[in-house]
Amino acid sequence: MSKPFGIGFGVALAVILVIVWIAYARTKGNHLEPMGKIGKVRTQQVDENEMFVILDFSLQNDSDRQMVVRSVESSLEMPDGSSVDGHVVAAKDLDNVFKNYPMLGEQYNPPLRARDVLRGHERIDRMVGVRFDVPESEFGKRKDLALRIEDITGPVAELKTR
Repeated sequence: MSKPFGIGFGVALAVILVIVWIAYARTKGNHLEPMGKIGKVRTQQVDENEMFVILDFSLQNDSDRQMVVRSVESSLEMPDGSSVDGHVVAAKDLDNVFKNYPMLGEQYNPPLRARDVLRGHERIDRMVGVRFDVPESEFGKRKDLALRIEDITGPVAELKTR
């Protein structure tokens, strides 16, 4: 390999890397990567084998694109490594839940609903109600509680309590 060829190859490689970096930097805001944090977990035993949970959380969208909620799911990670899926309660039914179970406290935030929009560079505080078919003793032994919020285009925000 000759010296002029090596210098030319190195310069060409440097130019290509600069172009790729500029292209990435200019499109960084187009990558939807929602994130959030579960703030408060409120629980109510409904019967021997059923728990009702209110999750208050914040959700942030740092991209330039808006996020439109497709689905909301929640699950428990148990001490043995198994997972228990929860049943998300419809937002319109949460008023009745708070009326029937005053021990849950007040409704601090509006509920998150399917098709809710989180605009670019926006942060919102929301809540969701979830029913788990586990006894209170098992719920108390859980390793983790996860909330999964999916956008209509596929990106997912995975919020955990630990």
